[in-house]
Amino acid sequence: MKARGIPEDLLRWVEAFCSGRTAAIQINGQLSEIQDLPQPGLPQGSPLSPILFLFFNADLVQRPIDSQGGAIAFVDDFTAWVTGPTVQSNREGITTIINEALDWEKRSGATFEADKTAIIHFAPKASKVDQEPFTVKGQAVEPKNKVKILGVLMDTRLKYKEHIARAASKGLEAAMELRRLRGLSPATARQLFTATVAPVVDYASNVWMHAFKNKNIGPINRVQRVGAQAIVGTFLTVATSVAEAEAHIATAQHRFWRRAVKMWADLHTLPETNPLRRTTDRIRKFRRYHRSPLYQVADALKNIAMESLETINPFTLAPWEARVQTDEPISEGSIVLGGSMQIAFSSSARNKLVGFGVAIEKQPPRYRKVRLKTLSVTLSARTEQNPFSAELAAMAHTLKTVVGLKDFRITLITSNKAASLTLTNPRQQSGQEFVCQIYKLMRRLQRHGNHISIRWIPTSEDNKLLGLAKDQARAATQEGAILQRQVPKIKSTTLKIARAQAIPSSNLPESIGKHSRRVDKALPGKHTRQLYDRLSWKEASVLAQLRTGMARLNGYLFRINAAETDQCACGKARETVDHFLFRCRKWTAHRTEMLQCTHTHRSNISFFLGGKSPSDDQKWTPNLDAVRASVRFAIATGRLEAT
Repeated sequence: MKARGIPEDLLRWVEAFCSGRTAAIQINGQLSEIQDLPQPGLPQGSPLSPILFLFFNADLVQRPIDSQGGAIAFVDDFTAWVTGPTVQSNREGITTIINEALDWEKRSGATFEADKTAIIHFAPKASKVDQEPFTVKGQAVEPKNKVKILGVLMDTRLKYKEHIARAASKGLEAAMELRRLRGLSPATARQLFTATVAPVVDYASNVWMHAFKNKNIGPINRVQRVGAQAIVGTFLTVATSVAEAEAHIATAQHRFWRRAVKMWADLHTLPETNPLRRTTDRIRKFRRYHRSPLYQVADALKNIAMESLETINPFTLAPWEARVQTDEPISEGSIVLGGSMQIAFSSSARNKLVGFGVAIEKQPPRYRKVRLKTLSVTLSARTEQNPFSAELAAMAHTLKTVVGLKDFRITLITSNKAASLTLTNPRQQSGQEFVCQIYKLMRRLQRHGNHISIRWIPTSEDNKLLGLAKDQARAATQEGAILQRQVPKIKSTTLKIARAQAIPSSNLPESIGKHSRRVDKALPGKHTRQLYDRLSWKEASVLAQLRTGMARLNGYLFRINAAETDQCACGKARETVDHFLFRCRKWTAHRTEMLQCTHTHRSNISFFLGGKSPSDDQKWTPNLDAVRASVRFAIATGRLEAT
């Protein structure tokens, strides 16, 4: 730590913390004598442990990451790699790494376990893979066909087939466990699927999503179907896209692309000193072979200028730096002895522009006349900024104009709660550059005896100063306004645009879900949550059977060889969903409630199952009363229950 420039005071504190520790044991209320620990180390669970471990293995891990190789470490897992044009050159590089690691082992007192050491050669062809073993601490370590690195199974040709199969297997196990939890409402089951099943499948999908095609799709689609069955009770024979639409869960491709687009945007917000930031140009470069896993993402987003994104550092403020506080009561003495200033901020986003307005009310000391000042700035195009960032930009811009004040009590007033919370607790987030500017200016003001606080006022409250600021903000975004500032793009806004452009459409394929398309032209859509979320699981299962057409009716059971005939028990026709709901004479007495729901939509399967028919307009919403009546009818007949 001393060699790496850690201050002497901090070194002594760490030394004292790690030495001279004592311990005692308490059993059944009896406390043993306190004894010194011969090798105290760090207390278990201490947050200092991972920080000090970084210093412990820094000599081993810290090496340049470039086109020749590099190294990473996570706690006690150390991974190093070399690249080269020939097998022999790579072998020499690996041997050098092994020797350096063993030398570090002798110096540090750490221990490498040869039986846990794995070596793998990545090559496009099997003929280029070297199978000659390496020697580690006297043991022969043979190159493997696959290794696990930070939870990802990597094979010699980087096809990721084993990892995708493993992810599907673990995801299926989690989905099966979710399905065993009977009695959950669809809303609760969907939340559990999102929290417990999807993360298992999606882990590190940025690395392997480019290989998610052809035969690799099937196992993960099965996870989706089992998840949909756990949520709304669809059959496993229902097409994956239909089951996902009914359960209102994102497709696997949608989730993978959503994560990948975010990672691509995150890479462009890294500081220039980060090696990943410098590789984005190489990722974009077209190659016929050996493309980066993120090439397809880069290609899909090639029309979005990511290079002009803001830079987001790991932290905004040091942990020990004071944060701005919410507004406190103002005493008369503070107003008399110094001055007071209230600054109201407001933002506007319209006419494809983003701007802000400011209203300043200044009360000089000794009860002089109150001064009022307003200003407006057209900040940027709507595709680059948002109202949240505009509020922060307004604060930074205005504080820069008042840095000469002394002994004033300054109150920042905003109706944007996100901006208020960001200032009181800055994080690694969008708009960080503005937040840093604000705090830098506030420190200058505080050195001159000024006191600064922030006050959030909801839009429902009538505040004269905020009203003036809002008028100025709207003036800044009027038609034809000219941009007055040049600021970096905000990540959150760019990310939203990128996702809309790159994420594949979730529309039902033309050849899939003929019955579902006839029932509901609006699939997939948010209205399915309205249909299912207020139902019990049993009711949801009945509705899902009717909407998908795969139900416990003879028309479907005969198709899967589960019934001897497709005819209805009434003997008049095939037992389909339409026949069961509207025409079967066996259930005429049960249809009274259904028929009372409408006089104009009788026999309209879309109306009674919550779907949109071709004749419905854009303002269509499902009739939930009719849907519930249909579900109660089906349950009363007992026809769709498992036997």
